Amino acid sequence: MDPIRAAASPPPISTAPVTPIRPVAEALRDEAPASRVLDPAVTVAVSPESEARPSEPERRAYTRDAESQSLVFRVTDPQTGDVVMQIPDEVILKARAYARETAPYPGERIAKTA
Repeated sequence: MDPIRAAASPPPISTAPVTPIRPVAEALRDEAPASRVLDPAVTVAVSPESEARPSEPERRAYTRDAESQSLVFRVTDPQTGDVVMQIPDEVILKARAYARETAPYPGERIAKTA
């Protein structure tokens, strides 16, 4: 392996002044930075009247999925009955059910072919 060598020549260095792409307005350049105060991006109301509380809390329950035989945790909206969150996801439950259906029964012999 060859040893590391220094570059043949240093890169060129320009001594010309750099001109900005957009000229900066003279009025903004002379202005002090302390006078440029920004409005707050977010406002927070912390009074008790401002809290919006749901009329009913979410329903949380553990159920057993019949197809995959897995325990499922679901959070549902009490007003609409929609599932807000589910662990494990529906895709995982379907994959488990498919694996259960295609797996051989315990003790079943599998024919091996070459």
